[in-house]
Amino acid sequence: MSIGVGIVGFGAAGRQHVTALDGLAGAHTAAVLEQDPAVDAGVLPRVSCWQELLADKRIGLVALCLPPGRRAELAVQALDAGKAVLLEKPPAVSVTEIDQVTTAAQRAGLPVGVMLQHRMRLPATAFSTNWAHPAVTAVLEVARFRPPAHYRNAGWRSDPASALGGIAAHLGVHYLDLACQLLGRPCTVQLAPARELAPGIDTRVTGHIEFRSGATLAFTMTAESPARSERLQILGPEGSFRISDGTVTTHVGQTEHILSDRPTAELRRLVYQEMVDALATSQPPLRCHLEGARAITEILSAIAQESKISA
Repeated sequence: MSIGVGIVGFGAAGRQHVTALDGLAGAHTAAVLEQDPAVDAGVLPRVSCWQELLADKRIGLVALCLPPGRRAELAVQALDAGKAVLLEKPPAVSVTEIDQVTTAAQRAGLPVGVMLQHRMRLPATAFSTNWAHPAVTAVLEVARFRPPAHYRNAGWRSDPASALGGIAAHLGVHYLDLACQLLGRPCTVQLAPARELAPGIDTRVTGHIEFRSGATLAFTMTAESPARSERLQILGPEGSFRISDGTVTTHVGQTEHILSDRPTAELRRLVYQEMVDALATSQPPLRCHLEGARAITEILSAIAQESKISA
């Protein structure tokens, strides 16, 4: 039986979800909810409002492809209506919101996932070493160009209450989340002065994170360079982990493993497969679970808070 998915928001993210569902045996796009009538959903069925989507018995999973500031309340409503939920990244603007959604999921007995698809790049060898160790140090670099118009006077993208931030929250989030999957939850986040195009909307963020384990991460993320680079390197007493532009290399002891890049659409499809499996087993999704986003939410919240203080 194929699970019907209701896509809420049909911008770039919503269209990516539809592509990920194409060809997936266990789920399909059942309906799209997009309030802007000028947005063309093609042949996909559309519902007229949120309440119609919640009442639609064809829909078993709701994908919230909306700005972060609007997701948690809708996620709780969907869960209370008997729908599983898949949240776009970043999943929440605070840990309090994660707690609210987690509580609703437990009450409903339904899974909640996060579209942090780069987690699917992590091979089993990445978890064979304890990276959450005081002797471990890591470096993160993300450069993804966005023109000023992308953030300035651009609707929700220029509103920190809706967007949570700029480069860090929407482009740096993926590799920063990978660091959290291996290093654990943060203890302190220290930032250099950020560059912003709008108050609270960063185009360059540089800083240092200490994790509860004692591991550390130095990072810089920029939307101002035409060069594109995504790199995370973790160095520890047992070996090293590196992911660079999608290619993963682990070096533990005398053994090196290299896992080549995979198309992003394929990774998103794997997230949906996890949600299908989670619904079938009544268990949380294996990798794309919401609890795993607690650490990244703490970091992004700290960056956003620092922006408010500096404003």
